[in-house]
Amino acid sequence: MNRISFEDASNFISLKEDFTEQSIKDVKYFTISPSKNILYPQSEGWEDVNYYTGRRKDMFSGEGEGDQWVYVLSNPSLPNILKIGYTKFLPEVRASQISSATGVVLPYKVEWGFKCFNGEQLEGEVHRALEIYRVNTNREFFQVSLNKAKEVITELGNNYIS
Repeated sequence: MNRISFEDASNFISLKEDFTEQSIKDVKYFTISPSKNILYPQSEGWEDVNYYTGRRKDMFSGEGEGDQWVYVLSNPSLPNILKIGYTKFLPEVRASQISSATGVVLPYKVEWGFKCFNGEQLEGEVHRALEIYRVNTNREFFQVSLNKAKEVITELGNNYIS
C-alpha cells in the first residue's frame, strides 16, 4: 500500500465508493489528512486516512461508446418491483427474451437503460449498493423507485463510460 497525493487520489475509486467486493486487503493507495472528526480532533494530533482501490476513474477513457447495458425493467404483474440487470444486447431485446419465458404472465417493459463498458461488473456494484431494497437475495428484483435506481446506476456507472 502506497501513500499518494490528494491530486493523484482524485483519479482512483475510493474504497468507500467501490462496490466490487473490494476490502481493505485489496487497497493499493491511501491519503492522510488532518482529522475532521470532532471526537478525534486535529488539535490532539488525529488524522483521517482514506483508502483507494487500484481502479482508475478514467479506466475507459478514449474507448468510445460502451458495448453493454445495465437496464431497469418493470412488469405490471410485479407492482413496485424493478428488475435490474445487464445485457450485451439492447435492453428491449433482453426484455423480450425474459418476457417469453414460461411463467411470465405479462411482458416486461424497459424503464431505462445505461450504456457502458463491463456491464456485468457494474450490475454487481449496483446490486450491492441497492442491497437494502433487494426482494430476494438470489434474484435481480428490487423494491426501489425508478429515480433511486437511475441515480445509483448513473453514479456508479460514471466509472464505466468513456
